[in-house]
Amino acid sequence: MKKRILFVEDNPTLVSLYAMMLKGEQEHWEVLTAQDGEQALELMAQAAFDVVVSDMGLPGMNGIELIDQVKHRYPKCCRIILSGLSDQQEVARCLNATHQFLAKPFNVNTLKATLTRIGALDAFLSGEALKSLVGQLGTLPSFPSLYVQIMKELEAEEPSIEGIANIVSHDSGMTAKLLQIANSAALGLRGELSSPYEAILHLGLSTVRSLVIALHIFSRFEQTRLTGFPIDSLWGHVVRTAAIARRLMQLEGAEPAEAEEAYIAGMLHDIGKLMLANSLPREFQRAVVLAAARPCALHEAELEVLGATHAAVAAYLLGLWGLPATIVEAVAFHHAPASGPASGFGPLTAVHAANVLEHEFFDDGPGARKPDIDAAYLSRLGLQDRLEVWRAAAGKRMAS
Repeated sequence: MKKRILFVEDNPTLVSLYAMMLKGEQEHWEVLTAQDGEQALELMAQAAFDVVVSDMGLPGMNGIELIDQVKHRYPKCCRIILSGLSDQQEVARCLNATHQFLAKPFNVNTLKATLTRIGALDAFLSGEALKSLVGQLGTLPSFPSLYVQIMKELEAEEPSIEGIANIVSHDSGMTAKLLQIANSAALGLRGELSSPYEAILHLGLSTVRSLVIALHIFSRFEQTRLTGFPIDSLWGHVVRTAAIARRLMQLEGAEPAEAEEAYIAGMLHDIGKLMLANSLPREFQRAVVLAAARPCALHEAELEVLGATHAAVAAYLLGLWGLPATIVEAVAFHHAPASGPASGFGPLTAVHAANVLEHEFFDDGPGARKPDIDAAYLSRLGLQDRLEVWRAAAGKRMAS
């Protein structure tokens, strides 16, 4: 089924560029354009759109105001904003209502790739219940401005660790959290790193890029307090899960880049809990209580109460943000790996196993039933005999 996209731009040259960009994609996209916010809303009132891409500096109603209107009137519509603004406060304002921000001048291939990812999301998470749930979230986590700056540096011909370290160092909170991760016992270090440069040199540029997202989200919800859901415990869980997942990838001979993807997915796999607890606290609390009463796994209770799980909510957002498909898959299906598209061992398998093993080693107290390993899935992949090896490695990692 075709996706409908609306470009809102008052520059005729750019309008022609957008149309030309998707000229060979008629099978996948139906493209319409509007010159201003009022015209855009009129078109949206006549028919549904899957994506709206708006310039920030529109005449009359500006891009921020338009995107905010779209968010409230059509919450299921994906919202992308383009801007050449350097003022980070203005950028932050628009990101509260948009799913993705692209800085101008932007690379046409970057925009096209973003649209392609959005079109492919249904391959992962196509349920109307999920889209409806995401639409109810009062405030989706916005891109951190640091991420925008880091991506600009990474897209340079010769990205530098010094440049990215300088960007991070301007945010004291992010610097502290980055050093906490780099120096964590789960990574086998003991307070050896003392600067953003050293942390980034150790972790690697690609890891830092995605860690900024995870750290930003956790920082955003530090004040979230829900009965039976302490955020500090969740932080410890995801850090340990990430470390175990990367170790399992190494044990199975995975390439370093794949191991890093598993680590990042481990860091991000439970951020959907934060999003639900913050935006839909009553409904999420009902799921928590239901999971403890039966007892059943929390994701099973979420499905009954909310219609979708924290894993699906997180994966939907991360997919819109453009993280690699392997990471999105690992987050989406970490409770049900057999439902994922991966056909062999990879980040999904590693995060699924790491999540289960971390829960084995750390007692969360009374509450939801701990997640179970999918033995049939491991058997299908010929990995059933590796579980004890993984368990021993996880135990050793947690005891280090």
